[in-house]
Order: sequence, then structure tokens, then C-alpha cells
Amino acid sequence: MKKWNQQAVENEILRIEQFIRDFVLDGEQIVVPVSGGLDSDLVARLCCRSIGKERIRLFIVIQNEMEEKFLVNARTLARDLDVPLAEIHLEHMNTELITALETSGEDRKVFCSKTLLDPAKAKCSVRSAVISCYQDKGFLIAGTTNKTEKELGFFLTFGDNLAHFKPIAHLYQSELKPFARALGTQKCVIQQEPSAGFWLGQTDLEDFAYWIINDGPIVFPRRFTDEEVGRAEEIKKELTYEKIDRVLDAYLCGKNLPEIQKDTGMSEEIMEGLIHIVEKAKRLKNRNILMEMKRES
Repeated sequence: MKKWNQQAVENEILRIEQFIRDFVLDGEQIVVPVSGGLDSDLVARLCCRSIGKERIRLFIVIQNEMEEKFLVNARTLARDLDVPLAEIHLEHMNTELITALETSGEDRKVFCSKTLLDPAKAKCSVRSAVISCYQDKGFLIAGTTNKTEKELGFFLTFGDNLAHFKPIAHLYQSELKPFARALGTQKCVIQQEPSAGFWLGQTDLEDFAYWIINDGPIVFPRRFTDEEVGRAEEIKKELTYEKIDRVLDAYLCGKNLPEIQKDTGMSEEIMEGLIHIVEKAKRLKNRNILMEMKRES
């Protein structure tokens, strides 16, 4: 993986800023969906540096079981950048959405409002409705996905994946902190554990551990045995973003499993689990969208 010294970070920031300026046309405005986490903080700061705060606005969707720190972080970010922050209250819409789907005839076999997972994932679907509303008003949507999330499929394809451009999608999660420090991100945001904010105390590494047990993204809610829960806890203890990203980078560079294990020191179970997730993500999450047939003459 690339080594990011201070000069390399500064050069890459300039390259990202040029990428944003090349994409955004004169007079266009950007809206950044912020979560109170590191990714959206970085994207907001990069957009402001690129085209100026006058053309940037932020929004955060306030949902049930949202930790207060994320709202505090979003408000602090808006004050740091001196840009507007829309606080959109949709606390129970996710459960209402899943309940409506569950009770709509045959779909009761697909959706379940009594599980932890379906209402949690529906929070992303609700946020995508807000994204759609801003897009319809002419705003460009700045995506906040990083490369780790992209390769593992840690997003909803028609949810938090929706964006006109993605300034940090080429950077792994473990590479983001030096950029955050260079851009002035608050220390508490840099240090906090990455989380989708699905429920109190939820962390992304915990999700990845259960994905490894499940051999891929958990598409349909399932009950894990006590043995599986215990194993997931053990896997989580071994996981770090540095290790995950080294496995992903080595695999994407074409290295075989023995080479990856030698480079990373990751256990075979976890290494193979991550690779299976990447391969399943190609089919479930990273497939091309908006595909069309060519018109025959």
C-alpha cells in the first residue's frame, strides 16, 4: 500500500480538489450528506476548499437510536466551514417503511420489521429519499464512500451509494486519518470508531466480523447461534482497518492467498472471508447500474 507522508498527503489533496473543480460546473452547488463521521467530514472540507463555502450545503438525517455525538460532530463541522446544515427529522420513517413493505402481501416473506437488520438498513433507504429531493432541485451530491467500503460492498446500492461524484472512493479507510489532520478535522471525529449509526454502539468492524461468519453481506435477516456470536467477537478482536486494507490491496493487485497471508499475517479464515465478501460484493453491490440496450438502426 502507498505510504502517505505529509508531502504526499498535500499533493493528493490538491489532486482531489482539481478532480472536484473539473467535475462541478460554474454556478453549480454541492450538497454533502453528513453523518458525524470521518468520511463525510473529509468530503465536506475538500468540497469547500475546491469551490468555496458559498456553494456548499450540508444535511444530516436525524433517526431513531442515533448517538448524540454524531449530531454534535455535524454541527461542529458546519460551524468550522461556515456553511448551512439542514437537520432533517425522520426518526421513525425507517420502521414505517419496513412495516409497510412487510404488510404488502407477498413481501411479508422478504421484509421483517421485528428484526434488528431490516429497520436499520432502511435508514439508508430513507436518507436516499433526501438525496433524491436535493438532486431534483439541481444540487450535485457529493458521495462519502471510501475504497474499503466500496470493495466490501458496505453500502446500499440505491441508498448511501448514490452520488454524482465520490472524492475519497480511491482511498482506503486506514489512509484517511492523515488527510483529516491536514484538513482540520476535529480530533474527536478522527479518533472515533467508524460506524454506520444503525443502532447504539454499532461499529463497522463488528459488522464485518458477522459478514465473515455469514460468508458475505447479510441480505436476509438471520439468527446467529451462540457459537457464531462468540466466533464473531473473536474475529472482531483480530480485525483492524490496516489489516483489512492490506488484504484488499494485495488481492486487488493480483496476489494469491499464500502471498497475501505472508504479507498481512491475517488468519486464513478471516483472509478468505474478506475475499469472499469482495467477490460477492461484485455481484450484489458493485454491478453496473443504469444499463441500457443500444438501439438498432
